[in-house]
Amino acid sequence: MSRLLSMSRLIQFCLMLSLITAGPALADGPRTIPVGTSPESVCRGFGDKLYVTLINGEEPGDGTIAVLDGDTVTVFAKGFNAPKGLVYVGDYLVTADETTMWKIDKSGQATKLVEAKDFPQPIEFLNDVAAGRDGASVYVSEMSNPKPMFDPSGDRQLWSLDSPQAKELPQKGCVYRVTLAGEVTLAVPAGNPAIRFPNGVAVGGKPGAERLFVGDFFAGEIVTYQDGNYRVLADGMRGIDGLTVTRDAFYASSWTQGKVWKVNRKTREAEIILEGLKSAADFFYDPAHKQLIVPDMLSGTLTFLPIE
Repeated sequence: MSRLLSMSRLIQFCLMLSLITAGPALADGPRTIPVGTSPESVCRGFGDKLYVTLINGEEPGDGTIAVLDGDTVTVFAKGFNAPKGLVYVGDYLVTADETTMWKIDKSGQATKLVEAKDFPQPIEFLNDVAAGRDGASVYVSEMSNPKPMFDPSGDRQLWSLDSPQAKELPQKGCVYRVTLAGEVTLAVPAGNPAIRFPNGVAVGGKPGAERLFVGDFFAGEIVTYQDGNYRVLADGMRGIDGLTVTRDAFYASSWTQGKVWKVNRKTREAEIILEGLKSAADFFYDPAHKQLIVPDMLSGTLTFLPIE
């Protein structure tokens, strides 16, 4: 009887221990904080702090870049129209703002990097930004006018891929390379159906031999481009906004579906790692803290998603 009692107590102790050890793991789910109106992109910058583009309202010049000190949000730079992609490169923050790109110094002073007249072709909708491998340039997606993609009968609803409207969509989207000195060159040309509405951009390879990865918003495909060749690497993620490429995986968010995927680069299997957002925008891959930081533009929040 005493041995049975001892065994029972041992089992109870083990169960209590398992609950204690499981507690923190269960608590380590996504954390969400409010940051302002219409956050679109986030990155780490000066002082390793987080910086967020806030589109805010419809008035020209009311867009801002905010900085987070812990969970406290303050305005760092202002005077933008609708700032979208944001990246930290060469000791500047660089953001795409409709048909203008800005670079912002550590004091929050913004100066125009390039504007519409500096591009070799007419531009309509500069969107995501990725740092070049040389530390002195960025790649920016020129999405072109996004309105033709959407079926007006639904809320943020894209035309079906096999619809007549889809077949008639323009193919004006492209990607440019812009140096911090303001030099503009075409990196991915327009006119290929593999990339009609580029949004998320990521860079691989080495300086001088960079390989670009592009998320096509309408088709929901991740496409690689190098030396004139296009190749689809993953699909089924319509509304792609943010895109990050690691050695083993792609991470992609969907603005229309409010989801984030992880795609195994070897097997091409995709798994949803976050869902239930209103609009998952241009996230920041934060390997030092093993997380993705995902803006929800329609909810005005950042979600901190632990990843392995």
